[in-house]
Amino acid sequence: MNMQIDAQVARNYLLSGQFELAISKYQELISLTPFNAVLYLELSSALMGLGKLDEALVVVNQTENLDAAILHEAKLQKGNIFLAQGRYLDALAILSPLLSTHCEERARTALSTAYINIGKPSKASEVLQVIEREKLSMGAINNLAISLCEQMRVTEALEILAERIQKGIFDFSTISNILMLSNYSEAPEKYIVIARHALKHTEKLTHTPPIKNKSSGHPLQIGFISGDMRQHPVGWFFVALLKELSAHYKTVVYYTNHQIDPLTQTIISTASEFRFIGQINDGELINQMKQDGNDVLIDLSGHTAGGRLQIFNQRIAPKQLSYLGYFSSTYMPEIDGVIFDKKHLDGVPNDFFTEKVYELECSRFNYTAPYAIEIAPLPALQNKVITFGSFCNTSKISQTCLNTWATTLKAIPKSKLQLRWKSLQDPHVRKSIRNTFIGLGIENARVELYSDCDHESLFHFYNEVDIALDTFPFSGATTCCEALWMGVPVLTRTGSTPASNQAASILHQIDLDEYITSSAKEFTAQAIKLTSDLEALSQLRASIRKRFLTSSLGSPAIFAKHFVRVIEEITTT
Repeated sequence: MNMQIDAQVARNYLLSGQFELAISKYQELISLTPFNAVLYLELSSALMGLGKLDEALVVVNQTENLDAAILHEAKLQKGNIFLAQGRYLDALAILSPLLSTHCEERARTALSTAYINIGKPSKASEVLQVIEREKLSMGAINNLAISLCEQMRVTEALEILAERIQKGIFDFSTISNILMLSNYSEAPEKYIVIARHALKHTEKLTHTPPIKNKSSGHPLQIGFISGDMRQHPVGWFFVALLKELSAHYKTVVYYTNHQIDPLTQTIISTASEFRFIGQINDGELINQMKQDGNDVLIDLSGHTAGGRLQIFNQRIAPKQLSYLGYFSSTYMPEIDGVIFDKKHLDGVPNDFFTEKVYELECSRFNYTAPYAIEIAPLPALQNKVITFGSFCNTSKISQTCLNTWATTLKAIPKSKLQLRWKSLQDPHVRKSIRNTFIGLGIENARVELYSDCDHESLFHFYNEVDIALDTFPFSGATTCCEALWMGVPVLTRTGSTPASNQAASILHQIDLDEYITSSAKEFTAQAIKLTSDLEALSQLRASIRKRFLTSSLGSPAIFAKHFVRVIEEITTT
């Protein structure tokens, strides 16, 4: 046996994403040379590729006493495993000492991921900005942009990505990131144009002939692909629909992630077929999907984390759609259509989408509430103060949003605002928000800032809120549903993108159109009007959950009828 040649064979398997073959080869080599630390390190990478994180950790730990020369590489690998396991504090502890080693740049990228996930975006940008921007890896530049966005520095984040693309230093992830973050901008057009131009240079179309629909007598088969089949907004919006569809059609779910939780298990048991595909390379995945023979393949991730949009550059199914997890056009030429509703499209330019738009006759959301928490009486009846609340990602809090909130607080003297999000533990984020409100004439005591809490506790905190304030220009969908589930109406302002109209779509579905406004002035005027009658607000609070459950938002059966009607229209034309 030529060990050097066989080791290269194993590495080739690893680099090409053939992880099972790589693991088998590395295990064979290690049995012959049990003290070769590099083989253990590379074996752990292959195990990570299959999502076998606990096994990867066991393997990488075996390198510690084998070869001091790769000790830092082993620690970096261990830190990356911790990140994949969601053990962010453990990752910080092992990665921080690597900043003075040859692993520094890769360690900084990994550290920035940890800091973003624990709600310290200013620390994430700090560890990256010591490196010359041109030298930052694709992952690092994406993390830098995300960290700036969470610090409410959206334009700066977009400019960094735009500069990178214009210099030709980018890949598909850079394009996805700029398209995703453009939803947070009040002026996204410039960045969408840059991204669309860049997409033309990354498309690898095969120009395969269209796949014909199956015969009409064949049961409809619907495929879904997502990285969010877990306790995630997409998971909660999808699970009930999947159950309804699986009762009548064949459903195939492709999961690009490795994380498994109780909701994942529910989805696995609900789908006709469920496939873990995070470890499969694009070519193998495309072949698998073609063999599966879906009549329609629906992407639920778009340009968000965990997406595999690039595979849609080939014709995998007769109809290829985008839905639910993304809130804009994908700008991908082989995506045939997007599924929205009329309210989402209000004020959106006709040429906004490159795909055909299919309209549901109801809101595009159907929500499964994870907790049946009792709704408390209207807080203002007892404390005589109106408590507004917003539990949204700080990335969504624009300057216009802060200005509008401040004007509203001024107009209602006996009111306060409660904000909750994980990045509110970041001193720089807190200071920025505090300084903005003070500059707008709102004293600190009227703005309460709370950092992250567990998901269930968040629902309990809605019992302290009288009216939720939506963000602009990126409106909340999950937060809107969570607030409504707890009896808290949401005051929103619409815009010219689908992302601006998410809450409006939800509110319209349960006849709360008076909470939908179209300008900052109208937003404040409505807040004054709605808080002037506490008895009416109290009665509304007691009725919202019932409204929710009897509408398509909370009734899977009602929603599925509308959804199926659209799918059958798509697959028969």
